[in-house]
Amino acid sequence: MAAPHDVIVVGGGPAGSTTGAFLARAGRRVLLFEREEFPRFHVGESLLPATLPILERLGALAAVAERGFQTKYGAAFYDQESAIEHTFYFLRGQPWPRYSYQVRRADFDAVLLEHAAKQGVEVWQRASVESVAFDPDGVTVSARHDGESLSARARFLVDASGRDGLLATKLGHRERIPNLGKVALFAHFRGAERARGRDEGNIQIHVFADGWFWWIPLAGDLTSVGCVMHARTVREWSRSLEALYGEMIRRCERVALGLVGAERVTEIHRAANFSYTNGPIVGDRFLAVGDAVAFVDPIFSTGVHIAMQSGELAARAIDEALADGRFTAARFTPYQRTIERGLQPFFRFIHKYYEPAFLETFMRPRTRFVLHAVLRVLSGGAFLKMGWRTRLALEVLFAAARVNVWVRRRAGRPVESRLEW
Repeated sequence: MAAPHDVIVVGGGPAGSTTGAFLARAGRRVLLFEREEFPRFHVGESLLPATLPILERLGALAAVAERGFQTKYGAAFYDQESAIEHTFYFLRGQPWPRYSYQVRRADFDAVLLEHAAKQGVEVWQRASVESVAFDPDGVTVSARHDGESLSARARFLVDASGRDGLLATKLGHRERIPNLGKVALFAHFRGAERARGRDEGNIQIHVFADGWFWWIPLAGDLTSVGCVMHARTVREWSRSLEALYGEMIRRCERVALGLVGAERVTEIHRAANFSYTNGPIVGDRFLAVGDAVAFVDPIFSTGVHIAMQSGELAARAIDEALADGRFTAARFTPYQRTIERGLQPFFRFIHKYYEPAFLETFMRPRTRFVLHAVLRVLSGGAFLKMGWRTRLALEVLFAAARVNVWVRRRAGRPVESRLEW
């Protein structure tokens, strides 16, 4: 059976919209199924500076800038146990700007999906994919749209289904990262404390005994406040999630002070199982992008960047395959290697971040050499390429953290990883 579409994309979040829009701009016929109707609430509101050049190449940067999202120039980290704090400001003179945006994901994702449609992507919202069937000539997708069944056919499939992991569920597996099984409770507030000047939009990370909080200032006097804690903390809690959220706020002093007089304007949302990898990432006539590949603990706000960067890389690889008609899994091995290599530094940082000795060293960078390497990671610029200077600087950082373990142990201070939260 002939395929009326070149590519079917399952999922309309940043990964799916980016993949679809780049392919449509290359002249490919793209059909996109999205289960929900946009705009819809979503977590992951802090963008990295290295995301903005992707938006520019996509032709969507102007539309994003016009929405009036909160500008951020850096990230502030505070450890309640040691009272150590440090604000990292993004560097000048990089291939990306020294700022980014804090976005309401409902609005940001809608902008990207609308942009994909303007580029020529055929978008079906409220369309849940029920099955996929591959054959030597293409893929057939069965979906349900507003209660009615429909079928579509294409030469290639992109899994952008996010945490649902469509193909991992049907064809492969999900591997949870050991000790990174976390639960997040989060909500939006109006009237929360705002920093002054250029620090107003900075994301804040507050580490305390039971977990950590994100504090993301959004435009319009809204603030996203989320608490990440170990899954067992939630399992052992006998009262409501609202009570648990309130108790965590009480225990984190700076968050509690910042919310004095603030009004919660959304329900409390919950997201679980924060870190995993899926497989397979590629196969004959398919590949996965974004959260359908993996999800990294959100401390460094990597979600949207990984989604859009993988979407751009995927579109490039698929366009080349469509040009010469070769769709074997081996054809997409370079794409898989690039994604896995890009994820590796983030996973390494996350595992070390939960060690008090590393966190202390991280927040007290001793040289500009190390500081610049850290900022490249925090900006998202190390995903595609990490030069030898950056690699060396990070090894210096990790070595200094190992020395700090010995120093803390000699002083009788905690060295055990907080991964056991």
